Amino acid sequence: MRIRITNRYLIGFLSYLAIFFLRLVLLTCRVRYINKNYIDEFVLGDKKVVITTWHRCAIYFLFKYGSIHPMVLFSSSRDGDLLANFAKKVGIVPARGSSTRGGKEGSEQLVRFLNTGGRVVGTVADGPQGPAFRAKPGLVRIAQRSGVHIMPCTWSATKVWMFAEAWDKMIIPKPFSRIVIYVSKPYLIPKHAQGDEFDMYVKEMERTLILMTRDVDAMVKHRDPNMELILREDDL
Repeated sequence: MRIRITNRYLIGFLSYLAIFFLRLVLLTCRVRYINKNYIDEFVLGDKKVVITTWHRCAIYFLFKYGSIHPMVLFSSSRDGDLLANFAKKVGIVPARGSSTRGGKEGSEQLVRFLNTGGRVVGTVADGPQGPAFRAKPGLVRIAQRSGVHIMPCTWSATKVWMFAEAWDKMIIPKPFSRIVIYVSKPYLIPKHAQGDEFDMYVKEMERTLILMTRDVDAMVKHRDPNMELILREDDL
């Protein structure tokens, strides 16, 4: 999602406006969970976890789970400025960085957060600029270094606003929609995994999230052109 807003006062105003609007919309929506026990145990419970999702899912998850104050990595781009400003206002602890600029520093913040009393961290697997539904290794490395479980999450809904011109096809629930949140079983990344073995864990995370997204989109009859392309490329 590419946004060009530079005035920090306007960014702040838009963030508050978005929060107010989303709060009203989500009051009208119904939510169904798949594997809710993992959310109860790791996200709402007392265990530490690294959450990974797709860029298209970010806004709803930030709003829904901001109250538990996770640390989330945002890119150092202008798009990241807007999302981080919004996220901070709903309770997220922002860390800044990207795969091309400041990424190492951002990852270090998440690892320190987990090692010094923080419990939940996350960011998007395909950020900051795609390609959509192709995972990068950052979160897997963070989970490995911190010794914390990684948990793939995704969602879709029966009625959404989709940013059709954006690279990520960002979605936001429409009023009175049925939202389905799909969570996979959390797992650990072995400390010794390096090279090809480490890359295998990254690809496995990617494949898990792709299959989850395929299934949850089918449940609500949502069509995502990016996902359709990935399913053809991967013969899924």
